Amino acid sequence: MLARAPGVFYIHEPFNPRTPVGLSPAGFDRYFTVVTSANEERFAPGLERTLSLRYDVGRQVRALRGPRDLARTARDFARVERARRAGARPLMKDPIALLSAEWLAKRFEMDVVVLIRHPAAFAASLKRLGWKHSFATFLDDGRIPEVLAPYEGEIREQAREPGDILSQAALLWRLLYDTADGYRERHPDWVFLRHEDASLDPVDTFAQLYERLGLELTPEARETIARASAPDNPAELPTPYAVELASAASLGRWREQLADEEVRRLREHTADVWPRFYSDDDW
Repeated sequence: MLARAPGVFYIHEPFNPRTPVGLSPAGFDRYFTVVTSANEERFAPGLERTLSLRYDVGRQVRALRGPRDLARTARDFARVERARRAGARPLMKDPIALLSAEWLAKRFEMDVVVLIRHPAAFAASLKRLGWKHSFATFLDDGRIPEVLAPYEGEIREQAREPGDILSQAALLWRLLYDTADGYRERHPDWVFLRHEDASLDPVDTFAQLYERLGLELTPEARETIARASAPDNPAELPTPYAVELASAASLGRWREQLADEEVRRLREHTADVWPRFYSDDDW
């Protein structure tokens, strides 16, 4: 929705290992990579290329697997090249980059928006989609990144003997939002927004975000936001990539998707972090 502003180019998840290398030549091979000044030489050149809107044609051509990839490569190159020539402002959306947000903000002078989501809603989405997480990805040559040190024992345990989706979701939510809470203390200039608050009043929320980020909220952009969150949209996204949702009606869907015992487990297992963002009434 932010990318509906004139002069903005949307960059989708460059930290995602599945993102085509032409769009993200940084070479991420695991999820939630933690980039710091200690390892930035490996990733910074590729990210610099991505954020300066310079499509890596050579790497992408070498990675082609068939005619469909070739067609997508041509389309992506043309799209990125048009944006670069127009001097577009890059907008990077990437939850997988959360643990590297401080480095990104400092290295690329980013304006940062952190979206916060209720632990039960987060877990319900992972359960519905069947998405699991390998905590072994947090081990780099057997070491845990400093930002995750408080969770080292639990991470190593999950890496050895993975739990069920809810157990994984609870730990992942805790370590991500404990990190986000630290950001909130250290970076009062960043935007921290609860998904639930945005869902209750999306048009006004985005109007404030546009102003805060120096973006132009055109009538067309406002209409797109209103249409994407309208009450007559489905209350649940039909696919992970759909964008039109009855925002207000979608709140609390996790209560229908999770059993009472599952909610109790999540509330208990995330209790060291969730009170920093939510109250008892939110459960």
